[in-house]
Parts: sequence; C-alpha cells; structure tokens
Amino acid sequence: MHQTALVLLVLTLAACGDPPPAPTASRSDALRSAQEPVRITMDALHQAGGTPPGWRFTLPDGDAAAGRKTFADLGCHSCHVVKGEPFPASGDASVGPELTGMGSHHPPTYFAESIVNPDAVIVDGPDHVAGDGHSRMPTYPDLTLVQLVDLVAYLSSLTDPSGQFMAGMAPGIGAPRPPAPVSDARMFFVQSYDVKPGQLDAFARWFTDELMPVLRDADGFVSAETHVDTTRPGPSLVTVLGFRDAEALAHFLDGGRGAQAKQRFDSFIGPHGHQLYRTAPLYRVDGLSAN
Repeated sequence: MHQTALVLLVLTLAACGDPPPAPTASRSDALRSAQEPVRITMDALHQAGGTPPGWRFTLPDGDAAAGRKTFADLGCHSCHVVKGEPFPASGDASVGPELTGMGSHHPPTYFAESIVNPDAVIVDGPDHVAGDGHSRMPTYPDLTLVQLVDLVAYLSSLTDPSGQFMAGMAPGIGAPRPPAPVSDARMFFVQSYDVKPGQLDAFARWFTDELMPVLRDADGFVSAETHVDTTRPGPSLVTVLGFRDAEALAHFLDGGRGAQAKQRFDSFIGPHGHQLYRTAPLYRVDGLSAN
C-alpha cells in the first residue's frame, strides 16, 4: 500500500446512531468570539487572490468534553477503539481505524472534513470501503456546527504524551536517509506558520528578547531553529524547538512561563499546525551540501 494511504487510513471516521440534542444558544454564541479575526480591506483581499495572505480554513475552538459526549451519543465507539476510554462495548470496533493518539497526527480541519465529507479521501482496504466504493463512514446531515467543532476538539485531544503515536508516518518512512547530527534533543516541537501582516518586526524582537530567555531557562531545552520554506504550499516559516525528552517538552508547554510564551507566540501568527517528532525533522547534510 502507498505510504500516503497509510497516513490517510486513520483519517476516515466511522460512527452510527442518532445525533444528540442541539446545543444551547449560549454555547452557539460563544463560537463567534473564539477566534481572533483577520482584518483586511476588500481591495486587499481581491489583490491577494481572494484569501488573506497565509490563509487557511480554521474552526472555532470546541469543547472537548462536550465532543466526547457527542462521540458516545453518536455511537462512534461502536466502530472505533480509543484506548483508555470506558465506552460501553458494542458493535464491531474493527470497522473503523483506531483513534488512540490521532490528535498527535492530524490537524483539526482534516478531522472535520472526514466527518462532513467522508468520501473526500477514500482509504484502500475492505475495512474502510463499502461495496459500492464509498467510505464506510456514514454522513450526518443533522449534525450542528457546535456538535461538529466539539467532536473535532475531542478527536484533537486524543494525543499520546509518550510519543508512541507522534509524527513519523509521513511518506518515505523507512527509506534510507543520511543520519541527523548528534544532538541531546530527543523530542521536537514543530510549528509551521505565517506571521500576521505588519507583525514580522515585532515578532522577531519578541522572539529574540523575550522567548529565547524563557526557552534557555527551561529545563531540558536544547535548541531552537527557524527556517523559511517556500518549496511547498502553506505557511512558509518553520520553527523547530528541541527538548531533552517528552517530559521536558510537556513541562515547558504546560508550565506557567512556557504556556504564556506559547500563547504569545500564537498571537503573532495566523492559522497554523504543529507536530511532535522523536527524531530531528529538518537538518543539514554536510556531505550533500556546499557553501
């Protein structure tokens, strides 16, 4: 099977059952203020090709606890295994891919598409494709927006801090590659992003003057590198933070100064994703390089 198909195998969701009751008006109203808006004139929007620079589709922040209830109410556990979740046993949980740790692999928007349009990606394999060639994932035309974003929030919360399910299933996995430079880092936090218009200078000053001292003071911090990559679609800046191990990274992200730094970082940048790697995701190969 093609490696890309292996990645997409975990993206098709299957579920059964009736939709839960509609959320309250107050919960729906809260979604309107969940994201900081991008402000741009219509002329600038048209000149940029119809979308703001660096634009990506985003979802409002959902409620993972409410999403877990939606997951159970829809009967998703009858087709999917989530290790550690005490859902009642029912159906054949081998029908759909296991969802344990999937939040470490995939962006929320892909989870949303898998629910809204299951046939956007057809995964090869008898357990995931019906006899008519469609995905075995059913559609939910009555699912509300709030239920959708909450369900996506729950799926995105299914991460594995041990790193067992973290990034590393990209195309080419297992192919021979030059070794990475020797480093004390064993866990890498990677963000791909674009800085908001007019914020680059302020972001660079903050990164140097405020973020770097916080990083250097963090137990287990090893390195920070930022690259510009215009060879692929999407955000062009890539920042890689290296830490001694998963525990050091988790302590930094969840701790007071680290959590504040991450929140401030996010305030400078547009829609973005992040991934965790247990090996260096980007490095120079001296034998294949020249100055």
